[in-house]
This record gives sequence, C-alpha cells and structure tokens, in this order.
Amino acid sequence: MQTHKFILLFGFILGWFSLVTQFILLLQNSSVDLLNSIIRFFSFFTILSNFLVSICFTTLFFKFSTLFKSYKTQTAIAVYISIVAIVYNIVLRFIWEPTGLQKIVDELLHVVNPILFVAFWFISKNKIYISYTFTFKILIFPLIYLFSVLSIGHYSKYYPYPFLEVNLIGYSNLIINCIVITVAFILISLSFIFISNRRV
Repeated sequence: MQTHKFILLFGFILGWFSLVTQFILLLQNSSVDLLNSIIRFFSFFTILSNFLVSICFTTLFFKFSTLFKSYKTQTAIAVYISIVAIVYNIVLRFIWEPTGLQKIVDELLHVVNPILFVAFWFISKNKIYISYTFTFKILIFPLIYLFSVLSIGHYSKYYPYPFLEVNLIGYSNLIINCIVITVAFILISLSFIFISNRRV
C-alpha cells in the first residue's frame, strides 16, 4: 500500500476512534444533561479540528468529491490541527494528568492525529501557488469559533479552555490571550503557505 493511502486509512480509523471514544468518556464523566454535554463536547477547538481531519481523511480515502479535495482546504486544516498540537503540548498538557483510556485518546487527539495529518499534507502533491492573503481566509474559522465560545460562555459561565475563562483571568488577560492566539494562527498559516509554495 502506498504511504499516501496508508496514512489516509490510518488517519480515518484513529480519527473516528479518538472522537467517538472521547465523546463516550465525556458522557461518562459529565455533570450536566445530554444536550449540555454535547454542546461542551463541540466547544473544544481540539474536537472541531479533529472532526475536520477525520472528515477529510474519510472523504479522500473513499474518494468522495468534496471541498476536502482542495489543497487549500487541506492547508487550512493542517494549520488548525497544528495549533491544537502546539497549544496543548506547550500550555495545557501540564495542567492535568489523564490516565487509562483517557490518556490514550488524549495523545491521539493532540499528538498522533496532528502528526498524521501534517505528514499527509506534506507528502501530497501541490500544484498550485497559494497567496499569502489566504491567511485571512484561514483565520475565519478560528475567529468565528472564538466569538462563539466567548458568547456562549458569557451566558453559560462555561469555557472550554482556562486561557479563555474571563471570569477568572479578567478581560485584560483575555484580550492578551486572544491576540497571542491570533498571532500564532497567522504565523503558522504563513509558515504552511511558505512551505507549500516552495514545493510547487
């Protein structure tokens, strides 16, 4: 089996396994009702990014004709899942200690799946030049996510990440954190576009 096809298959299996298992674990440990559990599950950028990765792997492996065939779309997803890995392993990994199955799923979502997708993106044949202004389009999804999470959190008092929890860190720190995250997205986006264009 070609490396490209192998990564698609492996990514398809591990992607959906990690997402489904994480949802089951969340339900088992949830202190709120089903609807709120579902909302909280999808409030994590990690989950949303891994969904994009899994859907992309699935559609490409089964050769469905979707927007995920677009190299630009794959580049955007590579940025999102890279941010997931970077933020978790630099900021969040040290604030909790998962065990058992949760630890396995945690590593899949934040390490294995990101590596698989970036590896797939890197070995994919790029035949197009991507303008650096594409960075602004890449930013649309995380900015919508950020606005949605903060808006919902304002009423529910639930924030998926400690660096967004305005009730504890205050608005000044929240603004600083949002700026830092946005800059990180921009830098990672520019890096992926640069690497991509060097391979055209």
